[in-house]
Amino acid sequence: MARPRKERCGTHPVVLQIVPSERKRTRTLVPPIGSSNPNIYIIIGIFCLAASIGLYSCLSPFVRIIPYGKCRVPENNLPYFHNRPPIWKLLLASFCIAVSVIWGVYRNEDQWAWILQDILGIAFCLYMLKAIRLPTFKSCTLLLLVLFVYDVFFVFITPFFTKSGESIMVEVAAGPSDSYTQEKLPMVLKVPRLNSSPLALCDRPFSLLGFGDILVPEVHKLADHAFMHA
Repeated sequence: MARPRKERCGTHPVVLQIVPSERKRTRTLVPPIGSSNPNIYIIIGIFCLAASIGLYSCLSPFVRIIPYGKCRVPENNLPYFHNRPPIWKLLLASFCIAVSVIWGVYRNEDQWAWILQDILGIAFCLYMLKAIRLPTFKSCTLLLLVLFVYDVFFVFITPFFTKSGESIMVEVAAGPSDSYTQEKLPMVLKVPRLNSSPLALCDRPFSLLGFGDILVPEVHKLADHAFMHA
């Protein structure tokens, strides 16, 4: 008979009860190849690229006023560099790419990676608000109706069709519970919950805010402002 095993997490002992299974158990902790959907890594890569562009767009007005790095790249025949961009643009672009790469590598570190994800997410949302333009009030109304039907279906109706009983929206934001890698789409802002429970040392729950909850109201607010002052 299997005995309970005690492990320590921080200064608080945690008892892990090993329950024998009827099936043959495997002791390997390495997930099998192909256990996760490869499309999620493509989305993560696209987010890193778009977030670095958004971060560059947000920081460039502030870096431009710094009276350093105004010299230009020497004459050359390299792509893009033949226009002799200022040094500060290259340094800022390198910094933004580095932030995205660091988050992409350490995105599952719950202790601090959420800070970089929030910074990149806010920069991405600001860049999208700057780029998105709705031409007419009719298009704004149609978009709002489509998104309303979309949210109702994927939040309240899809739980009747999923095996876990969770909506697809929740599984996309929080990650599927049956996944080995527990990869999550980086389309949310994450803030750790302030919890004094000893279990918080082992598991750090987060409050989530989706990008859609930020972009959709702001896009329509900007459109209304533009139509009222047209």
